[in-house]
Amino acid sequence: MLKNPTNQLLILPGWDGTKKTWQDFINIARKDYEVICLELPCFGNEPCPDKIWGVKEYADFVAQKIKSLNLIKPILLGHSFGGQVAAYLAANNPELISQLILSGPTLSRPKHNLKRFIFGFMASFGKIFFQLFPFDKLGKGNFSFKTKAKKILYRLADSPDYNNTSGIKREIFKKIIRQDVTDQLSKIDLPVLIIWGGKDNYVSLKAGKKLAKLIKNSKLKIIPNGRHGLHISQPDDFYKIIRDCGPMPY
Repeated sequence: MLKNPTNQLLILPGWDGTKKTWQDFINIARKDYEVICLELPCFGNEPCPDKIWGVKEYADFVAQKIKSLNLIKPILLGHSFGGQVAAYLAANNPELISQLILSGPTLSRPKHNLKRFIFGFMASFGKIFFQLFPFDKLGKGNFSFKTKAKKILYRLADSPDYNNTSGIKREIFKKIIRQDVTDQLSKIDLPVLIIWGGKDNYVSLKAGKKLAKLIKNSKLKIIPNGRHGLHISQPDDFYKIIRDCGPMPY
């Protein structure tokens, strides 16, 4: 069982994650913990900020929420983008939390690879590209070649959420997708549990193993058939690891 004096588990969902997407996991975890799922700005009931935020601004938002909700050093669980924010907060505001759990966090952003090239192309020239060529004539609506081509390209770029954004939310996404917080990891001085799906298609297990080497006092647990959203597809297995193998002082 995780050691936490207040028995509080604070969840930071990933991009587009909400309390609703975490509800099955919350129902399981409530047997042992006071669970708080914090919806981040632009998601759920939290409106987008009026400026283009990056990871630091999101971490500052979480820090203020911990204080305003009178949480006392909760266990912080971050998934995907939420894990990126959680890691940054743990590195810079360790006094606010007791321990850290990361589930498939998106921490490292390679500067030069095919996926980054595809994303950069879509972000900068994709709209013009699809306007120049008459893809709309090939099929209709969600079955059009244009729609399918966009989905394929965004998935290749590990950015399937990009096409579902607009306005400031899209600008925030474009900023965050380029941010790398691995330089913050050496500052984390808390017990850390890292949980990864062996078949994660969004952030590879290789990245998880690298992460475990970069964070001291961390341990990596793998769900062999798990994918990116362990809290959705395998909430019982995911919670069992947290309950039985959580980060404890070594």
